[in-house]
Amino acid sequence: MKNRRLVQMVLLAIMVWACDTDDAPPMALADFQFLVEDTQVTFNGTVANANTIQWDFGDGASSSEEDPVHIYANAGTFDVVMTVSGPNGSFSETKQVTILPSLDLLLTGGAARPEGKSWRLKKAFTSGKEGAGPVTDGLGILLPSFDNLLDAVGLGTSYEDTFTFVHDGSYIVDNKDGQSLMGLVYASIFEGANITAVSADVNNVPLANVLYTPASNATWELFEGDFTIDAATGPVQFTGKRQLILGEYLGFKDASTVVILKDITETTMNVALGIHTEPTVFDKPTLLFHLSLEAL
Repeated sequence: MKNRRLVQMVLLAIMVWACDTDDAPPMALADFQFLVEDTQVTFNGTVANANTIQWDFGDGASSSEEDPVHIYANAGTFDVVMTVSGPNGSFSETKQVTILPSLDLLLTGGAARPEGKSWRLKKAFTSGKEGAGPVTDGLGILLPSFDNLLDAVGLGTSYEDTFTFVHDGSYIVDNKDGQSLMGLVYASIFEGANITAVSADVNNVPLANVLYTPASNATWELFEGDFTIDAATGPVQFTGKRQLILGEYLGFKDASTVVILKDITETTMNVALGIHTEPTVFDKPTLLFHLSLEAL
């Protein structure tokens, strides 16, 4: 970087000297290089015959430093303009900076959003995205969902719960009314005293309405690659998948800590969660519950 900057200074000096030899007043000149690291971009400016420097980062932000550092809030390609002004006019240099849509940026909003990015369960059913299926690497869905599923089982308020991922690794669950979306087996074993409403016909009630207070110091991290899940039927190998390791529940509260991130865009996230349907193996998932969340 130092050698490159030296070359730039030499070139600018030559241009200034050429102007002087023509008896023309020296003009302000500038050039810059940049280094992209995720959403953070470090700019390195080179200036001659200038009194002021102004940067336009292409996203509405600006700076008057010679070597600014800027954090972008979104992915995309931005036209960055460096403008310098001196006694004999102004000069501008424009270059394009591309920020790729990294998983951290999609999930948390990146370093530019210290408050994090919040998600909530989608009400609308998307074919092939929501429902239940076996604990297999194929992540297939055998029993599809339908629109407003939680309303049908008296848990419509859970659509208002938010799940916030922060760039620093914090994970915040905002349970709006003290109730949560819980597996009936799990709720009966761990939260039986707090169950507020459940039908006597347990075969027709897949969910339980339970009072619950989420942890206040939860965290999140991501594992990408191959991993094994200890399911009710035995170990199941998953290849090339992404597993979210959370300190609190995401959409559905159960004994399992299995959360597989299937895919994610800027506005939608699809996950598969381990759930339990057998009281004798309540600590091992018997099914994967496929859910979709939308960004707020």
